[in-house]
Amino acid sequence: MKRRVLLALAILAGLTAVALARPGGGDSFSGGGGHGSSSGGGGGAAFELIYWTLRLIIYYPQLGLPILGGIVIGLIWNAYKKAKNKDWDSGPPVELQRATELTDVQRVDPEFSQVAFEDFAFRLFSTAQRQRSSADGLATVAPYVSELARKALLEREPKGEPVLSVVVGAMRAFRADIPNKSDDKTGRVIVGLEYEANVTTAKHTYYSVENWLFGRDVRVQSKPPGAAKTFPCPNCGAPWETVNTGTQVCASCNQVVDNGRFDWIVQQVIVTAMDQRPPTVTTDVPERGTDLPTYRQDNVDGRWMALRTEDPAMTEPALFARLGMIYTRLNDAWAHNDLVPVRGLVSDGLFDYLQYWITTYKQQGYRNELVDMRITHSSIAKIVRDQWFVAITIRVWGTGKDYVVKIANGALVRGSKHRERKYSEYWTLIRATAYRGEPKAAPACPNCGAPLEQITQAGDCQHCGAHVTAGEFDWVLSKIEQDDTYRG
Repeated sequence: MKRRVLLALAILAGLTAVALARPGGGDSFSGGGGHGSSSGGGGGAAFELIYWTLRLIIYYPQLGLPILGGIVIGLIWNAYKKAKNKDWDSGPPVELQRATELTDVQRVDPEFSQVAFEDFAFRLFSTAQRQRSSADGLATVAPYVSELARKALLEREPKGEPVLSVVVGAMRAFRADIPNKSDDKTGRVIVGLEYEANVTTAKHTYYSVENWLFGRDVRVQSKPPGAAKTFPCPNCGAPWETVNTGTQVCASCNQVVDNGRFDWIVQQVIVTAMDQRPPTVTTDVPERGTDLPTYRQDNVDGRWMALRTEDPAMTEPALFARLGMIYTRLNDAWAHNDLVPVRGLVSDGLFDYLQYWITTYKQQGYRNELVDMRITHSSIAKIVRDQWFVAITIRVWGTGKDYVVKIANGALVRGSKHRERKYSEYWTLIRATAYRGEPKAAPACPNCGAPLEQITQAGDCQHCGAHVTAGEFDWVLSKIEQDDTYRG
């Protein structure tokens, strides 16, 4: 009897479970849906709860009646939340694209790296969204975002309202148009990326599905992957500055640069769906997708074996050990509002993205506590290789206590200091193709072994001078994607 009572109490506690925060925006993103959720108790559990509550009322009314009152309150609260969130709790309003690889681009550009391109596109999306409240802000990325695309971003509702946060739940390539003739020197290469994101302003949060079409002159060859986190002149590499306000002529090389003659440019932004959602700063968002099946790339096992054949030291236990170290260090750094201890373990693009969130937390006087966070299991989902990089996407299931407090007095803002929360995400690790050897689980510079605290914000080791955050010497984390929207 006692065990049944405890079960009833546990199920009741589950009625008030909330979604919290963590690196990658898991607290603020809920794009998928209609597929199941990790928080449901199931019909059998509900029947069990009702049965034993009635038994308690009959035999132990002093215990059963308060529990019944709690159940009624919980059901009313859930009904209120469901009604309040009815417009956004039904999943993506459009069919999502299935991911494709961009290997065809290498036919006209052997130097092209999908890993490097996606890192660039991830940073550009986040930066352009944060700058879209003004023409001057968007001018900072003008060499890479066309006038047509900038106008579309500038006019997006709510016009002129500063963007406080951008959560990229998923980003996938779905299109690659290459000129048919190898001798065609006048055509353009078009690559389509589909983004799912939550963009939050002071008053609104919008979930959007949007397609960004990137274009480039077919004659352009990709530059070797560099360490820049900014968006310089695509021709000469100088910090971007125009000759005259409103023009896209580089002040350093005097070239017009917003036409795809020198690098990728966003030709068009097409919003396929947009829903207004509860403000993510004050409203808890349900965790979705944890119980969904894993999206596994075709022949991912064969790709893993090919990688292992070329590099026998690349064992799964060693890879997962490094993943676990990155996971632990990142959660600890995040909880302290300080990414310095993890700088050498994340890519330049992801660091820029995460640092924006840390700054936002600090400005609002909050800290996201992550306690007893741990990986319960992992599974390799995708492997992409090119001449510069290898990228391995791993689905990570984790759990732990996840809540937000005020820095000033430790007062609880969101969540629970006692309940653990299960979730899963897709984490992508990248490493330079030229590197071989067993992944290191030690939190140190992968080149010289110096402490990670000696890695600068630019990604350089102060001890040995090497740049290490593009995976030059070992695996670094480059993307965190949400399980309810990931499509491969």
